[in-house]
Amino acid sequence: MTSPAKKIRIAQPVKQVVVDAALLPKVTAQPVSTKGKGKAKAAAAASPVASVDGKATVNVVAPVAPQVAAMRQKLKQQSVQSQIARVDAAIEAGSVSQADAKALVLALAIKRLGSKENAEKWYRSQHLEVFGGRTPAQMVRGGELKALVALMRAEAAQSKS
Repeated sequence: MTSPAKKIRIAQPVKQVVVDAALLPKVTAQPVSTKGKGKAKAAAAASPVASVDGKATVNVVAPVAPQVAAMRQKLKQQSVQSQIARVDAAIEAGSVSQADAKALVLALAIKRLGSKENAEKWYRSQHLEVFGGRTPAQMVRGGELKALVALMRAEAAQSKS
């Protein structure tokens, strides 16, 4: 078990191997300040691989296992779902500011329309017959975010099927 302060690294060096240094790509030395250091220490600090007698030590790193990648994906999905749940709860409670409401509506519109410019045009000028010909901007200003988001999600679900 690791201590809570220690950061866990999934892909870590698993083995060090010694290979012929001629097989490795050449590393160009960057100018390094040598104040208080010998030139050999400065050159060693610039080189990522230790080289002795034409041999080099290289770290072989384990790739991320498929189970770990799947777990990361699952955690991302859970995070997105919890964020959506928080936004839905805020919409339900009516505690979303107009700026946040506009950002949410534009984000949903960008997914559907493909660009921010098209989404802005739609937001300001598209008259929605379902809501008496009002634009999405008028609905957001009027506090009717819940109905607008429900309509947009229904349209998105309908276009997917």
